[in-house]
Amino acid sequence: TSKETSASPSISISSPSDNYSSAELLIFIERMFTYPRIMNISLFPGELPDDLPVMVPIPEDAVVIGSSVYSDKYQQIQIILDVPKDPSEISDFYKNNLEKAGWNESEGFYPEERGFTSFYMPEMTIFCRSEGKGPSLTITSYASNGDGPTDVRLNLDTNPRNPICSILSDRPHGISRAEDVIPILKPPKGAQQRGGGGGGGDDQYNSEATLETELSVFELEDHYQNQLVEAGWELKENVSSSSIALSKWSFTDELGDQWSGILFVNEVGKSDLYFVYFAVQLVY
Repeated sequence: TSKETSASPSISISSPSDNYSSAELLIFIERMFTYPRIMNISLFPGELPDDLPVMVPIPEDAVVIGSSVYSDKYQQIQIILDVPKDPSEISDFYKNNLEKAGWNESEGFYPEERGFTSFYMPEMTIFCRSEGKGPSLTITSYASNGDGPTDVRLNLDTNPRNPICSILSDRPHGISRAEDVIPILKPPKGAQQRGGGGGGGDDQYNSEATLETELSVFELEDHYQNQLVEAGWELKENVSSSSIALSKWSFTDELGDQWSGILFVNEVGKSDLYFVYFAVQLVY
């Protein structure tokens, strides 16, 4: 029987004979990803490594696709899962479980792309075992643009001097930029986003995109409004018709600053094509 897994580019394997064994295939793959006297690699198709150096929580309904262990002075471990949940639910699962176990969530090296983003943009979270020190655990979730499960990659680096943790710990924090208060706004499943962009400064920022979907203006507006509410925005006013939807929003950031937002959804050209726009402005 076959099982549904996350969609990905296919790899074909041509064996020279019917006697080409799984063991030989593993040796070949291991050799492809390593070089002599640099690092050892062990592959575990469909399994977790035998002895994980730290406890890594796995969702109960996850399917383990496989794992790999790179060994040198320390270990770098990757675990690949298929999980029948949305990336946001997976992120919440790991935040709850890892924070209870004493891990610290860290910001990424680069700010996440904000506003209207492609559905295929992965959701990434980094945790460090100690403040400013490793081991580190990076969770990357790739959503399926359909009904398939989410492709989840867990990367565990056991190096206690892992530079990712020290670099992230030393980054300055505090000032909230306008783009930071715009949440990631993902299109509905099945929608085709045709580009977009955004820009602004410290006190104002906007994001826009064009997408093709079978949803109505009301359904598309509701889809984005739900994401704004989930991100902490509060709906103030709402006006809509069969082809246009306009709503006004407010938000209070971590510093107590007030922000005003405008969400605009407009049918353009034909019934399946929409222009979406969200802008924020600091309220003085």
